[in-house]
Amino acid sequence: MDAFFASVETLDNPDLVGQPVIVGGTGARAVVAACSYEARKFGVRSAMPMRRALRLCPKAIVIRPRIDRYRALSKEVFQYLRAQVSVVEQTSVDEGYLDVSDEARTDDAAVELGRRLKSEIRERFGLACSVGIAPCKFISKIASDLRKPDALVLVRESETIEFLEGLEVDRIPGVGEVGTKKLHSIGVRTVGELRGQSREMLVSMFGKWGAKLFDFARGIDPRPVVEEHERKSYGAEHTFETDLTDPAPVRDAIRHQAERVARRMARDDAQAHTVTLKVRYSDFEIVTRQESFDRPVRSADEIASIAIGLIEKTEANRRPVRLVGVSVSGLGPEPRSGELPLFE
Repeated sequence: MDAFFASVETLDNPDLVGQPVIVGGTGARAVVAACSYEARKFGVRSAMPMRRALRLCPKAIVIRPRIDRYRALSKEVFQYLRAQVSVVEQTSVDEGYLDVSDEARTDDAAVELGRRLKSEIRERFGLACSVGIAPCKFISKIASDLRKPDALVLVRESETIEFLEGLEVDRIPGVGEVGTKKLHSIGVRTVGELRGQSREMLVSMFGKWGAKLFDFARGIDPRPVVEEHERKSYGAEHTFETDLTDPAPVRDAIRHQAERVARRMARDDAQAHTVTLKVRYSDFEIVTRQESFDRPVRSADEIASIAIGLIEKTEANRRPVRLVGVSVSGLGPEPRSGELPLFE
């Protein structure tokens, strides 16, 4: 979906059509959640600090996110897609993969299907989307991003290497700022140059991710489109309005995050065996501490107690803290028994 949050706001308020719209918070630490293409012309991008975005585009219209509205509309769009295509993998509120091999036996048929889906999504929901058609997931992802907004890009199997050759390495999904800098440091700026590196060298630089990069550079991505992902963790984090040196509000934030995490686990009938604490200091250094248990952890009090214990293993009481986060992993279903909890 193109600029999904901003597009929904424009859909609900036609006076915003053609305006530079930014969806995000307004506090000192607020960031851009999404922005219209009119705002992007000024250099505004998602995840950019709001203060910087407003310096670039001082006439922008800032709207606080309405997450429930976005989720509700997203649900309708994906329900429609699942009625049209046999296998749909939703990866976020505004993005997903469709395996159309049953519905479209040829590239031309896939293009016709993509055009129809785009047209009907616009007609039914008033929203534009971009479609990438390719033999595998990561190339389709790149193709869908390449000519936004309202684009449709086909990459035939015989064209994959040529398509990838001159792309900047940060076009590969998962290659962020740090990975890009590492690759630039060894003279690798394009996917074609990445293909010239050995698997061993890439693994030495990036671990298991290096092996995936080796394959991606060759157009190889064996991952199937699957209906559901198995959740591997639950987490929540909070960025403070000002850097904190007082440990009390940091502990309060940890307790609040533990409650959020525990509610999500209870909803999914899950339990965890590992608790991880994340701390970002005022200089943006990030540290994590974790503890694992043989017994299952599932309550907010347990998670909070463990995470608060972990913060004692950081420098949070000596260095200003910008962000704190709590997550759990090592998941499994909560065991059932014939006995109900006391306060069910």
